[in-house]
Amino acid sequence: MPVWGFLLCLVAAACWAVSPILIKIGLRRAGPNEVSPIRSLSYFAAMLAAMLIFQPGRWPSLTPLMLLAVFANVATSSVLGDQLYIYSINKIGASLAVSVNSAYPLITTAVSILVLGEEITRLIWAGTVFIIIGILLVTQGASKKIKEADPDRKKNLAARTLMAGIALAAGSAVCSGINNPFIKVIMQESGWSPVETYFLRSVAYIIIAWSIRAVEWRKFPHIVMPLRKVRLKSWLALLCGGFVALALGGLLFGICVNVLPVSVVTPITASSPLITVMIARFFYREKLTRIQNAGVFFVILGSIAVSL
Repeated sequence: MPVWGFLLCLVAAACWAVSPILIKIGLRRAGPNEVSPIRSLSYFAAMLAAMLIFQPGRWPSLTPLMLLAVFANVATSSVLGDQLYIYSINKIGASLAVSVNSAYPLITTAVSILVLGEEITRLIWAGTVFIIIGILLVTQGASKKIKEADPDRKKNLAARTLMAGIALAAGSAVCSGINNPFIKVIMQESGWSPVETYFLRSVAYIIIAWSIRAVEWRKFPHIVMPLRKVRLKSWLALLCGGFVALALGGLLFGICVNVLPVSVVTPITASSPLITVMIARFFYREKLTRIQNAGVFFVILGSIAVSL
């Protein structure tokens, strides 16, 4: 793998690592059903600006089949997958939700073999497994701190709620795992550049997110919060999340998979939980446990393996 490709993967991972922190800030004064609509605004605005700057006067050629493919891809990943993940965090907490969701690189690797015909070496398999183990150790180290601070937390978590949260996180992992290879399929079949692809994804995202909100507002008004009641701080956090994670992180991921195997890019970008922990350590002066340090070692080892 070229050095620039490895670095872009890490930058994309960093963008996604910031996303949970911004969502957590946004959820303080907003509900989970407000996250996608608000984030869709900055996502679309950023990708529209990218189109006007990098491809002025050029717009992607559309066919009904490719348009359907984009909407289906966005609906199953960025909308359904994200919502499942947000709800799983609300039910079982971020640490456990991230642990279950972190298995998605294995799904991506399997789908890459079946759909893209990518040749997966032993190093890629080993590196993917090492990264997943590392993420699990990092997140389990965080959950251990929570458990020590609140020893009754596990007891208070009902079995039904626990199973529901795990199922939601697993569903999110499946959506994410299947999504990544099909982004490359869409770019290959359409001939679109990463900018064109993610601009169309942003269009699909804003249409789907606001259509869902319109249905929720009309049929289930008790589960949505009027946007005028969302505090400015939450608005800013969620808008920043849409720009950083969906626009910038997504576009960088698209550039990477356009020139590199998806089975290589995905495990490296999946190291975002590690970066989240490192950010928390830097800003909040949190010390890493031995388990978390071991997790960092496994993620670094796995990243080196898949990049060879």
